Amino acid sequence: MGFFKSYLRLLRTKASVRFGSFFSIVILAIAASWFFGLENLKSRKAVITGIDPAIGSSEELMTISGENFGDTQEESYVSIAGFRVTSSHYVSWSDREIRLRIPYNVQDGLVKVITRRGESEPSFFANRSNIPESVRADLQNSLPLISRIEPEEAAPGDLITIKGSNFGVSRYSSDILFTANRENEPSATIAASSSEYPWNYWSDNEIRVRVPDGAATGVILVRTAKGTSRGASFKVSFAAGKKAYRDKRSYVVQTALDIENEQDAPLGEITLYMPRPALSAAQPSAVYREVKPDALIDNDKDEIIFRTREMAGKGGKQSFSASAVITVYGVESSINEKKIAAYSTETLNLYKSYLAADQQIPSDRQEITELAAAVTGKEKNPYKKARLLYDSMRENYKLQATLRTGMADPIDLLKRKSGDCFDFAAVYAALCRSAGIAAVQVTGVVIDNKGDSHTHSWTELYLEDFGWFPVDLSLACGLKYNGFPEREDCEAYYFGNMDNHHIAYSRGIKTIKSSLSNTRLVRRPRSYALQTLWEESTAREASYSSYWTDPIISGIY
Repeated sequence: MGFFKSYLRLLRTKASVRFGSFFSIVILAIAASWFFGLENLKSRKAVITGIDPAIGSSEELMTISGENFGDTQEESYVSIAGFRVTSSHYVSWSDREIRLRIPYNVQDGLVKVITRRGESEPSFFANRSNIPESVRADLQNSLPLISRIEPEEAAPGDLITIKGSNFGVSRYSSDILFTANRENEPSATIAASSSEYPWNYWSDNEIRVRVPDGAATGVILVRTAKGTSRGASFKVSFAAGKKAYRDKRSYVVQTALDIENEQDAPLGEITLYMPRPALSAAQPSAVYREVKPDALIDNDKDEIIFRTREMAGKGGKQSFSASAVITVYGVESSINEKKIAAYSTETLNLYKSYLAADQQIPSDRQEITELAAAVTGKEKNPYKKARLLYDSMRENYKLQATLRTGMADPIDLLKRKSGDCFDFAAVYAALCRSAGIAAVQVTGVVIDNKGDSHTHSWTELYLEDFGWFPVDLSLACGLKYNGFPEREDCEAYYFGNMDNHHIAYSRGIKTIKSSLSNTRLVRRPRSYALQTLWEESTAREASYSSYWTDPIISGIY
């Protein structure tokens, strides 16, 4: 009996040892898995191997090389000296390379790439403008310096003179930056636009430039290849009224087309003109992230120009696309209508193209001139005349939601008593021009709450000492897109205000001249951009199909 008990105790002891060993092995396995998992996660954190340039200036292109950045940006970002680089600054993002524009006013400090796996080990960046230089005899190697601005206060569109030194003997790629009128963005700037106002004068010690639409009281800076000047105080006056730019929204937008050969023989070259977004104070940036394939010309301000490769027989295809991040602000206008003055001689000269008839806005047609005169009567105030024409169109013409096709004449709206958004925008612009008000038809897309885009057209007017004044007659008349945010006060709101759901691709007609002789030309009326040419083929008898998609929204933030 004693032997049996001893044997049982021995069995329990061996079982305990076996269980303890098994338990220890499990714990070790879990710990090892946890440890190696952390090491694996750590190893997959972003790694910076180099930045170029390590010493740079604002708006200069920076390339960050390394690994584990992720194939797309998504929620990842770059930090420079503690400043989170916003999405509008990125040019491209891949797993091993990030390209971005260095933000304005960024300071010396550490550069990090932050992903969901954590932040990378840092590299160092220095702002060139912060690096002291020894005095040199050649002033061209020094930073620009503003000594005074004359006058110290002016309205949008007014001419000012900037005195100083080291501006450079010619403008070349230099810019004048004004504080931007953007809510909750005190450091934002807006450049004087050569597309809005031609450069008046530029020398090494004097610049004459006009105050851009969208500028606000703050500072003026001169930015050259040598760096950026210190800010000089400047006041923007708004005697005629003021605009507020708020509710910033950024859209990731893709435009694309496919070309398919429909003939048995190979298809020759086709040149394609893909519209770029139109930049303005309300739509200040469009940064391209990807263009496929490489463009024939990618630095044209209005289009990305592609050219097809030779395609084999019937059924051969080629695809083209471009993806951009477009920043849009809502605009709210506050007008002092009694202060809206007649145009000065300078304004009439600067905006003569927006006052004259053209192939899109036939403001000299008899039916237009007679109607404009009948509606405005003896009224002299440009703002009040614009409102009379606005109310007349709302009350007397019916809006159709479906876009008309083909080369339909927008002016036939006056006979038909109805028309689409293109007709309303064009006729209103024509009536305003006939009444002596500078006006432009704007074409692009509106984005609904579901993220779908819809081809659309609206109008902008230019008012003295105020700037551009947005008008969307179609939305004011009750045009409804599926999922588009509704407003109870459409009639009042869309005369002078604009939401951040509009993306503009053209402000006025873009005239594109054929690059070759004896070619087949293709136009796309009532599309998301007003341009005279979209495609041209070297063989006039070539048989092919082109499939252009309206802009597709792939991201909103």
